[in-house]
Amino acid sequence: MHRRPDVLVRQWRTFALAAVLLVLSGAVLLVWLRIGAADRRADDLAAEADRRGSAVSTLAGDVRVLRAQIKAKGETPAAPDPGRAVANLPDRAQVPVPIPGPAGPPGAAGATVTGPPGPAGADGKDGADGADGRDGTDGQTCPDGYSLRPPPGDPDGLMCRRDTPSSPDPSPSPTVAGLPADRRRS
Repeated sequence: MHRRPDVLVRQWRTFALAAVLLVLSGAVLLVWLRIGAADRRADDLAAEADRRGSAVSTLAGDVRVLRAQIKAKGETPAAPDPGRAVANLPDRAQVPVPIPGPAGPPGAAGATVTGPPGPAGADGKDGADGADGRDGTDGQTCPDGYSLRPPPGDPDGLMCRRDTPSSPDPSPSPTVAGLPADRRRS
């Protein structure tokens, strides 16, 4: 029985070395896991930034297309040009957005356009001033049952909000249930 304590006393350096190596390997493993989690988070943030840039580019392009279509019909678009309305829009979108011209004349089925575009015509004469209209409402108007109020979390903004809250649906939709709690709206 006295031999076992003697063996432990003589082998204490081996046990101490094993304990130190075990602690160091645990520390290295924890650091490696933290770095991996940080890398995954950075990748997720980069992917989200790419998705937002694509969305901004798509929306700006859609607004420009709609503005061009409205102008082609001789009307005045209500929405401002995205480049003037959003500061640093090219930096935010980072996607080239083509600006279409007005719609051309309808062609025959299957016809193709070949050759360079024709020269632009001369500017027309200015028309006569129209009669003064009656005073209308200022600013944006909301549909019936809605009024301009600040959105949650943005006291400086205004948006059309429902005047009378409706009773919440007891069963949220699958897309709402999949959102984090701070992003859900009822």
